Amino acid sequence: MRPNFNGNYWDQEPEGQFDQFNATMLYCTKCKEATPVRSRLLLILPDGELHEYLCQYCGSSVGTKTIKEQRNITLVV
Repeated sequence: MRPNFNGNYWDQEPEGQFDQFNATMLYCTKCKEATPVRSRLLLILPDGELHEYLCQYCGSSVGTKTIKEQRNITLVV
């Protein structure tokens, strides 16, 4: 049994502690090393957003990230 650390620390939901992660460095195949990256919004989807990670040195795409959101979508016809 785990001790109750600082009041409610252990009572928190695990998914609430780490909501989103952002990459700071990823491996670039053109530069052949881990390089700093910047994020660029590619698409806004009905269920979230699609972001692309770009190498700061050569500008090539090194990965993507989808941020899922629950939105109430209203269709107007």
